[in-house]
Amino acid sequence: MLLAIDIGNTNITLGIFDGKILRSTWRFATGSQKTQDEYLLDFKALFEELKVEVAIIKDIIIVSVVPKTLTLIESALKRIFNKDIILVGRDLDAGVKNLYDDPKQVGQDRLVNAKAAYSIYGGPAIIVDFGTAITCDVVSKIGEYLGGVIAPGVEISLKALVERAALLPEIELEEPKGILGKDTKESMRSGIFYGFSSLCDGIVRSLKEVSFRDATVIATGGHSKLIGPYCETVEKIDLDLTLKGLEIIYRERCLK
Repeated sequence: MLLAIDIGNTNITLGIFDGKILRSTWRFATGSQKTQDEYLLDFKALFEELKVEVAIIKDIIIVSVVPKTLTLIESALKRIFNKDIILVGRDLDAGVKNLYDDPKQVGQDRLVNAKAAYSIYGGPAIIVDFGTAITCDVVSKIGEYLGGVIAPGVEISLKALVERAALLPEIELEEPKGILGKDTKESMRSGIFYGFSSLCDGIVRSLKEVSFRDATVIATGGHSKLIGPYCETVEKIDLDLTLKGLEIIYRERCLK
């Protein structure tokens, strides 16, 4: 079995693959103050809960946009599994032609998503990732990464709003009752759901005007299941796109 891990700024997402089949997934907060020992305990508790024996994990592949957390997690996993970790961007690339002006500026997670989207849904494609930031990335008809758009994400926007507006309360991210809020919390929820779905639709429509009108639009990321259904342009919601991309890269690059 393969353990695939996506280390993001807000969450760490894990997936256990049996061949091509994603058997289990888990998500927990990245935690900027965590130590290696705390991550070690997190992973041990997770594997016990999922009833995963260390011996059945053949390989571990990671994509990360948080270097400090990567170092801690890699060390913790080596203590558990006593094997080298495969890191996308260091040990192998995503297998995607990167047409950014400076290819090093593209997060490896965006290239992994591009690989997954093209392999699963074909090209051209637009990937909308509702993560810490909202990224919209374009993949060509032949699987090239063409570029994208970056905007503030849901949680950091909501946090900034609450911190800067003294009378606005913290809220749970729940679906609004409708576009017209009848109290402050409902008005804020409406702003989040309808605002960010409109942001997504506006960017996607603009991208289609300058790239591919027939591009398949895939939503992914932690808030994709919440915001995705409100987006008129989104055709597919694939919460596990990055994990699937890691498995595809591993299968194509490591099992030859």
